[in-house]
Amino acid sequence: MIKNKKLLFVLLFFLFTYNVYAQINAVAKVQSISGNVEIKKPGSAVWEKAEVGQIIDPKTTVSTGFKSEVIIKTETTEIKVRPLTRLSLDELEANEDSEIFNISLQTGRLRIEVNPPAGLRASARFTSPSSVASVRGTVFEFSTINLIVIEGSVEFSGSSGAAVIVDAGRHSFTDDHNNRPASVEDTSALDLKPDLPVTSGLLGSSEEIIDIIRSAPAADPKAEVNTRFSF
Repeated sequence: MIKNKKLLFVLLFFLFTYNVYAQINAVAKVQSISGNVEIKKPGSAVWEKAEVGQIIDPKTTVSTGFKSEVIIKTETTEIKVRPLTRLSLDELEANEDSEIFNISLQTGRLRIEVNPPAGLRASARFTSPSSVASVRGTVFEFSTINLIVIEGSVEFSGSSGAAVIVDAGRHSFTDDHNNRPASVEDTSALDLKPDLPVTSGLLGSSEEIIDIIRSAPAADPKAEVNTRFSF
């Protein structure tokens, strides 16, 4: 009887351990592809065409072409890679209750949705040459210098090390001069500024303005042109 109880305890222990680790699958997989998407595997110099269902190993580089997108899915996060974007999956690992991954964005833009299932946590870090976005559960758009938070909150920092917390409905960007992120107060003040007249409809839409410029007669190269702008 005692032996049977011990055997039952051992079986329950291994079953519990299996279920915990079965919940966490430290794998990044290509969920969907639109257009031309290529990957470069770790240690390789050759670009290959990406395929739906393909596993993205750590240190793999992903590149999207013009009008092309790819969705990469992990256990906790969905990453939509926009056109003309290049990124590398630097790290992806899991322990008993969380998934940890780091992604380097060389160029382009991402839409990230961090939504871990019940009982799991996500620790995600997205870096670019000028900024870093760290999240634990949110939806946001991230380019090399710009951040727009749709849900949740994101810790956003520049290469200077200074960081700000950007909440849902807010945005920030890194300053080219000092590599510091703009504060929420700064971006809110910018949002209150009116658009310049050229974009306010006084001269028509941007497409109409382009058409006017294209249809204008060629200028005389010998003519002298004096232009003054007043704001």
